[in-house]
Amino acid sequence: MIRKFLIWIVKNLLILLLVTFIFSSVALDLPTMVKGIFNDIFQYATPQAQKEVVSKLTMACSALGGKDISVLQQETSKIPVPIDISKSGSLCKDYSSGKINDKEFFFSVIGTAIPGKMELPKVKALEKYNSVLDFLSKNKAYYIIILLALLGALYLLAGSLSKFLTILSGISFGMGILILLPYAAIMAYARFVGFDTTAILLSIVQGSLSFDVKAVASVVLLLILRNYTSFILILGFTFLGIGIAGKVYSWKLKRQKAEPRKEVKEEKSKKEKPAKEKLTKEEEDEAYMHRDRSAKEILDELEDMHRKKMKEKPENK
Repeated sequence: MIRKFLIWIVKNLLILLLVTFIFSSVALDLPTMVKGIFNDIFQYATPQAQKEVVSKLTMACSALGGKDISVLQQETSKIPVPIDISKSGSLCKDYSSGKINDKEFFFSVIGTAIPGKMELPKVKALEKYNSVLDFLSKNKAYYIIILLALLGALYLLAGSLSKFLTILSGISFGMGILILLPYAAIMAYARFVGFDTTAILLSIVQGSLSFDVKAVASVVLLLILRNYTSFILILGFTFLGIGIAGKVYSWKLKRQKAEPRKEVKEEKSKKEKPAKEKLTKEEEDEAYMHRDRSAKEILDELEDMHRKKMKEKPENK
């Protein structure tokens, strides 16, 4: 029991370490992720909300043409996203000339409010998590040492190469499920429920944040979906395929081990069956002999009776 518990701990540490390392390569680029989520917010809002937001931004463009922009500065200060007015002039010209569409215009204007460097919120759990990721990213050798140490401990606990490979296939299967299951769930949500970020898009330009459950859920799911690159999806399917192949192989090995036992049982049953058959034949022969003797006796008795009658007839005459 203790060995199984230790194997379970090492397996989960390996899965956690590998999955964390895979996703950390994407999650560290926060500015790109935030810009992408604003793009998603605009894309998954209703067409009416998109037109309303773009019209307000074009009004800001027309105000930029005047000399006094103090009113515009007061209006933009109410918006939760601090848009830099000075950088929007060229964007307004590109939009007016038709070089960029509504989506690109919104994305570019909002992009001016996102700094080149961003930090995670100061939460103890996130700070510890980020410090570990930062340590591993800067010290790849330590990561490899930890990984090899866990693999070595797992091999010693497994006790044999075949069992070790079986455990590794289980780890691969678990990693594939852990990577692909959230993605599949989000795709199912998008297919059957659908994303709707209208409330959040309107709150960006209205300056008043409104809590809408579906809109917040859509943004959270889209943010998670941003972590799934084609490379991560390929890795997920690769791990899942290796895990399935390992499970099939282990199942075949168990079946092959079970077949000799089955053959031994069949041989034993074959050895026992002839003895049983002989006994039954002897019993049948014996029963037949009994039946045969009784019939002879009956025939003998009938013959004796017939003789007696034949003898009695002359005497009576």
